[in-house]
Amino acid sequence: NSSTLQQYLTVFLYFFTGVYPNKQNQVFQSPTQLLGKPNIQINLTLTHNISGYDTILWYHRSAGDTSMKLVAYIYYKTPKVEQGFESRFSVSGDGEKTGYLHILNPKHPEDSGEYFGAASKKKKLEDKGKMDKSES
Repeated sequence: NSSTLQQYLTVFLYFFTGVYPNKQNQVFQSPTQLLGKPNIQINLTLTHNISGYDTILWYHRSAGDTSMKLVAYIYYKTPKVEQGFESRFSVSGDGEKTGYLHILNPKHPEDSGEYFGAASKKKKLEDKGKMDKSES
């Protein structure tokens, strides 16, 4: 029934377990699947235990879309929501351990889809400049 479908927004969540030589470095995202109700905030969690990683990034792929969009990230304890997503998302936590993506008021069809969390080490701009020069 399409009216029942419209009452719920489906949020599929996928997690990546890092592939590393040892099992001590891992990334976990939860919940892995969720059926949320419109206008009720949804909170997603990503935890990792990778030493030196300081950033947690959150991506979204809308249903029927092939591209992923970066919606927010947290670098150490500094949250950043990308331009155009500020009214729909917030982010909190600590990029060195656990980050949270808050889907603030899910009610639009574009809020449905897949959400991906990733742990990373943010490169300094001066390091990127050195790499670019050494490659040329």
